[in-house]
Amino acid sequence: MLDVSVENSPHNQLIVNSTVSQVIEREFNPADLHYQETVFTLGNGYLGTRGTFEEGYPQDWPVTMIDGVYDENIPHTKLVNCPNWLPLVVTVAGERFSMDSGEIIKYERQLDLRLGLVSRCVRWRSPAGHTLDFYFERFASLADQHVLAIRCQITSIDFTGDVTVEGGFDPNPKIAEQHWRTLNQGGIEQIIWLQSQTIHYGIQLGMAAKLVVDGDETLPVWVESTSGSPTLVTSFQCFPGKSVALEKIVTLFTSQDTEIPIAAALQRLADEPRYTILLASHIAASEKGRITSK
Repeated sequence: MLDVSVENSPHNQLIVNSTVSQVIEREFNPADLHYQETVFTLGNGYLGTRGTFEEGYPQDWPVTMIDGVYDENIPHTKLVNCPNWLPLVVTVAGERFSMDSGEIIKYERQLDLRLGLVSRCVRWRSPAGHTLDFYFERFASLADQHVLAIRCQITSIDFTGDVTVEGGFDPNPKIAEQHWRTLNQGGIEQIIWLQSQTIHYGIQLGMAAKLVVDGDETLPVWVESTSGSPTLVTSFQCFPGKSVALEKIVTLFTSQDTEIPIAAALQRLADEPRYTILLASHIAASEKGRITSK
């Protein structure tokens, strides 16, 4: 196995494993934030999403661009930054998990180029001194290009108390020019949705998401509205050694794909299985694509 450090770059915490096609980041440097967001971009031929953190970060650049979704940007027409599907926020005893707060004890992020999978492991000590492990994993499905998925596993090291997880959308990502207006948004039970339209060209986007607690069907998930934007929320008690895994499954269509994209997104979401099955289908499609291309 060959590990090659990127020594000639100022961003030399990256390691490229050429045998298994992995890019590995073993140290988080805020000065390299935007460079690393580009490196850890995921795509599936239909859309691409920059490698921003699920929980966000100050001055990050969250971008998702979809094939064929353009709008006017005087004096040019360009692909536009679409609503952000990533937001997944964890709060520990009232303190929000973030890479810019508390102490990062361990950190590793990987991009598996062969499987089209981004993962991140963080051991975090909160400002109040609570220590937890976080494992994030996500992909843009190659089996169904309208499906996106995130899995987050939370493990307490020394913390006993309440953990809250919130999953939602950002209808207007902060680095974009104003290209979108929200037509409709809402939520019920374990599902939220967003219907948007580009201001100049009138391209519609429909996005839906559900939040599922893996292995504990009794743990409730409900909808809250923060600043008018619906968010999926769950809360649970943690103690040292306990792990809880959550899945955020997202479906997305535009009026370039179908006449009523929000209806298509909701219908597709209702039919979607759990994260592990979606991941298996994604990996199988990836393997099939490599065999076909040979």
